[in-house]
Amino acid sequence: MNELYAVYFQPEDWLAFRENRRFNPGDSVKSVFPSPFPFYGAIRTALLKKYNVKLFYHKKPELSQELLEKIGDENNPGLIKLYGPFLYSEENGIKKHYFPAPKNIYIYEHDSNKTEYKIMQYFDTEIKFEDLQLGLAWIPEYDNVQEIGENYIELQELVNLQSEKEFVLSNPENFEIESRLGIALEKSYKKSKEGMIYTMTIYRFKNGGFFMLTDSRETVEELSKIDFVFLGSKQRWCNVKIESFPYNVFQKIQSENVAIELITPAIYENGITPKEAKFGEIRIKAVAANKKMAISGWDYTSGKPKPMHQAVSPGTVYYLDKVPENDEVITNQSLYNQFGFGRFVYIPYKPFE
Repeated sequence: MNELYAVYFQPEDWLAFRENRRFNPGDSVKSVFPSPFPFYGAIRTALLKKYNVKLFYHKKPELSQELLEKIGDENNPGLIKLYGPFLYSEENGIKKHYFPAPKNIYIYEHDSNKTEYKIMQYFDTEIKFEDLQLGLAWIPEYDNVQEIGENYIELQELVNLQSEKEFVLSNPENFEIESRLGIALEKSYKKSKEGMIYTMTIYRFKNGGFFMLTDSRETVEELSKIDFVFLGSKQRWCNVKIESFPYNVFQKIQSENVAIELITPAIYENGITPKEAKFGEIRIKAVAANKKMAISGWDYTSGKPKPMHQAVSPGTVYYLDKVPENDEVITNQSLYNQFGFGRFVYIPYKPFE
């Protein structure tokens, strides 16, 4: 893989990514963790403005073939190839990068009251998992076991986990979720809808924001042309900055037994796994699954929601029977993989003995 770069999206105020459902007057709307689509849309809009393309609501812009190949459309990312989004914080110029926590982690409390984060082992048995017969992601201890309360793992801790060293999970503390009152507008955007007042939760960052990764020099060259985007619900201002990323999280690891953890959503033909629980010739031995998440989007040209999919959430772990020769045999199984869906990192595991 080529050198990795991080594309940082730092909001000036707040951000919201509303859940995929219709809502009524007095309703409460939750802001959900975003999929890659809002970021692609924001970047494409910023680049269109940079290329002096006039945009009209509910009308697809007319683009030359050259420009279409650069910035893509709703079915093709063009030269923009990004993986994410993830969270980051920044204090005194030092950034911390947070990825989804693997779902196969638990806490073991030693007699000395020391706690240790551990990886579930693979138990070679057969259980029915949806329509599949799979082994188990297994906690070998019966006592002094706790469920994890964190949803994220910081970059250095992920490196430790991949290297089979001690690691911890932690949640970033650089944002809060607040509630705001909102007033829906008529489609003309010229007046408010009568009685359409609702509440919506938002992300308010103290420092940092979201970031996405890329290993494409062409992507870096295109994104270097923009300094900001309007992102998410209500189109909030975000500064954009690109830096070299300090570690290649996607590289293979030195371990006899290898699992993969999804760090972006994946949409598979068979639901929680690809067809026949295989990535090509690679067999899935066990799954530690996170709950599914709804993936949709907003069709700017029609002013209507895009089709909805139930995706496998980031954090889901697949125990594999062998290491794939190339990553594409895994990433290509997911719908929208060209938009960064189905990206993963390698993590080790041990068989239960």
